[in-house]
Amino acid sequence: MTADVPSLPEEFDEHLVSLTSTLESIRETIESDHTLTTDQRMFAGRLLYLAAQPITEAKRLLPDVDHDVEAQAEQTTDSCEDYGDAVAHIEQQLCWLINASQTGLPDASHYDDAPDSKFTTALEHVTALRDILPEIASESPVIDEWEHISLTDVDPHVGGRGDADGRWLEYQLQRALRRWGYRAATRQHLFSLEVDVVAKRKTYEHEPSDWIVAQCKDWTADTITPWKLFRLCTVAFACRAMPVLCHTTELTPRTEKLARELEVRVLELKDLERAELPAARVAKPTMELREWRPQYRARGDRGSLPLMFRSEPGKRFSYVPGFKPVGNDASYEPIESNRDDNRHPAAGH
Repeated sequence: MTADVPSLPEEFDEHLVSLTSTLESIRETIESDHTLTTDQRMFAGRLLYLAAQPITEAKRLLPDVDHDVEAQAEQTTDSCEDYGDAVAHIEQQLCWLINASQTGLPDASHYDDAPDSKFTTALEHVTALRDILPEIASESPVIDEWEHISLTDVDPHVGGRGDADGRWLEYQLQRALRRWGYRAATRQHLFSLEVDVVAKRKTYEHEPSDWIVAQCKDWTADTITPWKLFRLCTVAFACRAMPVLCHTTELTPRTEKLARELEVRVLELKDLERAELPAARVAKPTMELREWRPQYRARGDRGSLPLMFRSEPGKRFSYVPGFKPVGNDASYEPIESNRDDNRHPAAGH
C-alpha cells in the first residue's frame, strides 16, 4: 500500500482565479481614480505591480494548477467599488493560498522559490496598500486570523524618485528585458551621454530588436515632449539599436504620433509583465463608426527620405544596417536574401 502523496486541494484554482480577478480590478480602478492624489496612484500602482510579479512566478512553479487562470480571471473581473473590501479579499485569498501551498507541498515550503514564498511576497506588498489608500484600516484583520503567516514590512513609498533618482523604473525594465532573453545593463554611456538601459539578445533572432537602447521616464506630473523622443532616437540610431521608451507619465499628442512614425517601442509599467517585448504601436483607432477606409499607418504618414538620397544604396529608414522595412506595420527583413543563415544580417554593415 502506497502512502498518500500531498497535493493541492481541488478548489486551489478557484481561489487563484478570484485573487487574480480582484487584483486586476483594483489596479484598473486605481489607474482611473482621480480622487486619489498622483502619489497615491503611483505608489499603489507600483505595489500592485510588485504583488502581481510573484503571483505569476508562483503559477509557473505549481504543478497542479490550471495555467489558464489568467484568462479565466479576465472573464470574471468585476468592478472594484471599495478599496477596503478589495484589499481584504486579496489578503484573504493570498493567506488561503499560502496555507494550501504549505500543506499540499510541504517539501517546497522551506525554499525561497517555493510557491508559498511567492504568495507571501505578494501579500507583503498588498498589505502595504493600507498605508497608501485612503479610508482603509492600517492594520489588517485578515492577517490576524492566520497567525502562522509571518510578514516582512514593505515600504509603501516604493521607488520614489527622490529616494531612487529614477533608478526604480530602470531596474524594472532591466529585469523584464532579462526575462525576455536579453543581456541588459543600466546607466551606460555613449560618448558624453548617459543611457538608461542598453540590451542585446543572448541568442540573436536576426531582427533589429536584437539590440535595444531604452530611456526611462519615471515622472508623475511632466509630460514627455517630442525633443525627449528625438534624443532617444538619436542615441539609439547612433548605437544602431532599436529605441524603447518606458514611462509612468503621459505623452503629448505630437510625441505619441512621432513614436508611432519612428516605430519606438513605448512601454508602460504593465507592459513589463508581458511574456515578450511588445511590438511597436503603429495603428490608431478611429473615432468614427463603420469607417472602412484604411486604418492609420505610421509608415505611410512618416513619408520617405529626401529625393536626393532615395536612389543611393543603403539609404533607407532602419534601426540596424542590413535590414529593410517591409509592409505597412513594423516588420523588417534582411537586405541580402542569399545570406548564410548563421551570419547575422547586420554583420559587415
